[in-house]
Amino acid sequence: MTMTLGDRPQPDAMFALDGVTRTYGETVALAHTSIRIAHGQRVAVLGPSGGGKTTFLHLLGGVIRPDVGTVEIDGKDLDSLEPGRELASLVGFVHQQFDLVPHLPVMHNVMAGKLGQWGLLRSMLSLVSARERNQGLEALARVGIEDKAQERTSNLSGGEQQRVAIARILVQSPRAVLADEPVASLDPARAADLIQLLVEIAAETGRTLVASLHATEFVRTYFDRAIGLRTGHIEFDIPAGEVDDELLTDLYDLSKADDHGSRSNGGAGQGGPGGARTADRPPAGSVPPQPRFRTVD
Repeated sequence: MTMTLGDRPQPDAMFALDGVTRTYGETVALAHTSIRIAHGQRVAVLGPSGGGKTTFLHLLGGVIRPDVGTVEIDGKDLDSLEPGRELASLVGFVHQQFDLVPHLPVMHNVMAGKLGQWGLLRSMLSLVSARERNQGLEALARVGIEDKAQERTSNLSGGEQQRVAIARILVQSPRAVLADEPVASLDPARAADLIQLLVEIAAETGRTLVASLHATEFVRTYFDRAIGLRTGHIEFDIPAGEVDDELLTDLYDLSKADDHGSRSNGGAGQGGPGGARTADRPPAGSVPPQPRFRTVD
């Protein structure tokens, strides 16, 4: 049985950041960012290491709080959400390192998707419940590894372990999935399979998908929208089909000077289609480099 979001009423955006800044000591990881991501959208987040991608995802998912500004998840202010059951019903994470317990059977790791809703004891007891076990098997079947249910997780390949992490998300059944470089440790063929699987599951169930990627070749094929982050600022926010080699070369050019000036100083931003804003106010009389924006439905 496919797990879907049904016909529940939805606010305008799954995620909304308004004037958000997040710092770590003297480093500004994300600066003066305002953006909205619609329900059901598939968004690729691109940029060099240290550009702010993980911070951006952690803010969307409520893992961290902003120093300045507000974050809304499914129309609810982040500060009003309980970090356990309520937040787990809204957002699920897929990480590069899978976050699996290697010595446990695959099924135990899959049913850990219920931890946020039930707590540890009930999640473990659910393994002896036919109904809950069937839910886990359905999730494993959807990702193509139902036959691995009782196998020790550490015996699986990297690609299979990532499928276990995706099955765990299906059991958790959040409204949105955030994936932080989910295929960084996989070879190109397995990476393509996993991205396609994530996108298909999101489409089938109506979930929002936001994924940070270094594998830029997947962006135009699998995603609706592309956001480029560099030194904590949004460089572009455009339909994924408009991402080109010139844009990517500029985004990843580490020799390029920081167009935004000091990372620790900034002002109000300019509004851009798709809900994004540039990060810093330019000095009086200057003409700043302009990020690329397009209206993203």
